[in-house]
Amino acid sequence: MSNDLGIDRSGNGNNWTVNNMAFADQVVDSPTNNFATLNPLDYYSTITLSEGNTKVYMSNGWAVCRGTIAMTSGKWYWEVVVGGAYTQVGVSDTSAPTSLSSWHSASGWTYYANTGNKYNNNSSSSYGSSYTTGDIIGVTYDADNGQVTFYKNNVSQGVAYTLTADSISPTSGTVTSQTDVYNFGQDSSFAGNKTAQGNQDGNDIGDFYYTPPTGFLALCTKNLPDVAVTPSEHFNTVLYTGNEATQSITGVSLQPDLVWFKQRNGTRNNTLIDSVRGGTKQLFSNSTGTEETYATAITSFDTDGFTIGSQYNINEDNKSMVAWNWKANGSGSSNTNGSINTTKTSANVDAGFSISTYTGTGVNGTIGHGLSKPPEMVIVKERGDDTGNWYVWHTGFAATDGIFLNLTSAKATSDTYWNDTAPTSSVFSVGTNTDINGTTGTDTYVAYCFHSVDGYSKCSSFVGNGNVDGTFIYTGFRPAFVLVKESSNTGYWVLHDTSRSPTNVALGTLYPNGAEAEDTSTAYQIDILSNGFKQRNTSGSTNTSGATHIYIAFAETPFKYSNAR
Repeated sequence: MSNDLGIDRSGNGNNWTVNNMAFADQVVDSPTNNFATLNPLDYYSTITLSEGNTKVYMSNGWAVCRGTIAMTSGKWYWEVVVGGAYTQVGVSDTSAPTSLSSWHSASGWTYYANTGNKYNNNSSSSYGSSYTTGDIIGVTYDADNGQVTFYKNNVSQGVAYTLTADSISPTSGTVTSQTDVYNFGQDSSFAGNKTAQGNQDGNDIGDFYYTPPTGFLALCTKNLPDVAVTPSEHFNTVLYTGNEATQSITGVSLQPDLVWFKQRNGTRNNTLIDSVRGGTKQLFSNSTGTEETYATAITSFDTDGFTIGSQYNINEDNKSMVAWNWKANGSGSSNTNGSINTTKTSANVDAGFSISTYTGTGVNGTIGHGLSKPPEMVIVKERGDDTGNWYVWHTGFAATDGIFLNLTSAKATSDTYWNDTAPTSSVFSVGTNTDINGTTGTDTYVAYCFHSVDGYSKCSSFVGNGNVDGTFIYTGFRPAFVLVKESSNTGYWVLHDTSRSPTNVALGTLYPNGAEAEDTSTAYQIDILSNGFKQRNTSGSTNTSGATHIYIAFAETPFKYSNAR
């Protein structure tokens, strides 16, 4: 950085006139490399953020604020200039709400200024030296080994915690009114509170007061790992208008294996067609009905979309349509990993998605899903001669729990759903429930399995707060598709996507459990953000105070490359 603020370094002489800015007001953050800040959408109690959201004033007793970048792998370092004797510098589980109860629960791990103790799960224990106003607390988090270490004025206090959580965020808390200033690598002057030192990490990135410990990096987008999955190659949404005649739908950027259709301005069924069952076979997520065959449904799955005939659920004349598209691996082949062989399994291992068909046996069994990790969401529907609910298991559930995609009811509990056994990296289990594993020989089923993939998909849960300034949910990407359901009480399944709602707030709501047309009211509105989504409603279906809500989301852009809308 330089004192020559506003100078055009290109040689073109396009200099800026500086007004009300000082040397300390510049940071090394840039359009191509964004450093973490504190998140103005992810906090508890009363806070005031300034200095590019690196300076936080917390008032009215206990307050908590979380960072904008979560850590799932790698080694990371950041610093804090302390504003008083009651700061708690630390980290928290990103999946836990930013509330006082979660900050003091098993989901928060802190180093307390006044005593030097460490604090977790409503209990403190001896740790390091106390600290106070003007001290600089450094934090390292080794996500690969789960280790959190704190430094007082560059002196290590030792490993404080070894964590097992999958996603951890920097978090600030205080018990009284005071101001702390954070440096995630953008400004070693801490907004003019210290003399800048200009130290960088091992990748020659950042501006730190102290040199980061060996191997630890600035928490910024340039240091985030490259994503293994390009979202648009595995999931995409397409909008089109029906014509009740053969038409090819293009612009999907992939050859889909599962296409979920919904008429937006009419009351046709949510229609699911996949390449394993075949393009003429339809199931309806809002219905208990059996599989229906229409020769005029999908006539081909194409390299950039699909071709459809005149079938009214998916191609009614002059009706606005949306189709969500997932890539598996073609028509599939039998999987013999479980005690019940699948008729066919089509698995996209990289993207964590598979489609399987099987015939029930009526006895407890296992079914191979074709993925390399345990599914975090399993959706099963009977296809054969009996009607039945759509059964869903979610990673937020116990192994005995299930919820119904076609209903608004809360989750239910029975050993007959999944044989009281969670999925493994090779199989998911089924019990003797006839909607999941019947005995007649004509009881055939389809199963859709998903697991999270960093930068592409997220299957998790959150706790609502019942407020229009609703819960913020970190996904690690800008979502293209978000499906939410309150699991502990009755409520709609609520679906948003950025193709129908390209700007915030996102209003276009569709309901997988119903045939209703698109709802553009504010009842279920959300903000879709560069790193997740935020509830902007008081709905009992998506943001009930204190209630658990499950969700699955798919990415438009990984956070490494994304911007806010």
